[in-house]
Amino acid sequence: MHIRPPHAGDGATDPLLPEAAAWLAQLRSDGVDILLYPISRLQRQLRIGYNRTIALMEALMDRGEWTIESGADGTRHARLLPGAPS
Repeated sequence: MHIRPPHAGDGATDPLLPEAAAWLAQLRSDGVDILLYPISRLQRQLRIGYNRTIALMEALMDRGEWTIESGADGTRHARLLPGAPS
């Protein structure tokens, strides 16, 4: 039987949410406002699996940290929102 960890599927309660938010705050302070390939970048930054990354990505959107958009060529990017909580 496979037991999912308590954070799986719920980014809002994931213990890595503050770390993910701090990473976005650092990017903002570095002057980054558009982040290409946000899912992959977040996944690599935190060294976590895809499903957990998606849950965190959604929690960050709910908190107003960023929005995920698609370009004309289909490439996903994140727009870091100014004044978002850190």
